[in-house]
Amino acid sequence: MNGFEKTEKLRNIIFDQLSPLIDNDYVLWDLPYHENIGDTLIWEGERCFLKTLKYKCLDFANAITCTFPKLQSDVIILLHGGGNFGDVWRDAQMFRLEVIRKYPNNKIILFPQTVHYSDKSLIAPDANAMGKHKNLTICARDGRSFELLKSSFSNEILLLPDMAFCISKELLENHHMSSLSGRLLIARMDKESIPINREEWHGVDIRDWPTCEKATPKLRFLYALFKLNRIIRAEWSKKNIDFYCNQILRPHLIKSGARFIGCYQEINTTRLHVMILSILLGKDKIYFLDNNYGKCRSFYDTWLKDLDAVKPYDYSK
Repeated sequence: MNGFEKTEKLRNIIFDQLSPLIDNDYVLWDLPYHENIGDTLIWEGERCFLKTLKYKCLDFANAITCTFPKLQSDVIILLHGGGNFGDVWRDAQMFRLEVIRKYPNNKIILFPQTVHYSDKSLIAPDANAMGKHKNLTICARDGRSFELLKSSFSNEILLLPDMAFCISKELLENHHMSSLSGRLLIARMDKESIPINREEWHGVDIRDWPTCEKATPKLRFLYALFKLNRIIRAEWSKKNIDFYCNQILRPHLIKSGARFIGCYQEINTTRLHVMILSILLGKDKIYFLDNNYGKCRSFYDTWLKDLDAVKPYDYSK
């Protein structure tokens, strides 16, 4: 199966399962206002998916700008997907738990997440807190996460692909690169990184997302807005951040990521969304090395094993 066929298949799974659940106006919270292009690709996919529905977005925010407004009981709370369910990125999980606690009467849907707990003792209290909410749907984005949630959490659990597969074809066609050359290794530099022996990658460009390596002027402006918000702590300051991230930063990061990945002929990656973006861009030489707890492998095993373009990296070559 080629990448375009796979993308269409995964997109249809998302639409078939999620569309019936979003039956009223909604808010979209926990958005990624930071330098990680992969998280922004998820956000873009969520936006593209939601645009196909007839309901309105009443509010959008991240964990810092969310003011926890009073909501009518029929408003649906949608929480951004990604790879931060568990304890690797605990701040995101704590925000999620706070939303669930504050809004017991609203339908809440967690967009597809990878789930990982290094400290297994945290699973039971998280499951207990979420289990108290009677209208909470948690979407897992890989089989291993799905099995953990099904075995430990009492909420409705769905298995869905990553929301980035809903990004519109037209958006990515704007960043199509006709001239391709070179080999790229994306080696993430954060707490999910793995050791890389650079001597084994002679002639290969070893990078991370360029915005993770060095803040662009648009990111530096965002950091200044956050600093100002810490001083002022006014609602108008938070809404300015929301506006800036949606209108300026989001398209900037997507363009940066697509043009960066787009010019290479071969992609090797420890980042899941470099793999996904490469599929969306129609690349046919994609190899993954995984992060430090198996996120890429689990997603591949769940959704991509029949895709010709993507393979595990062969360490013996």
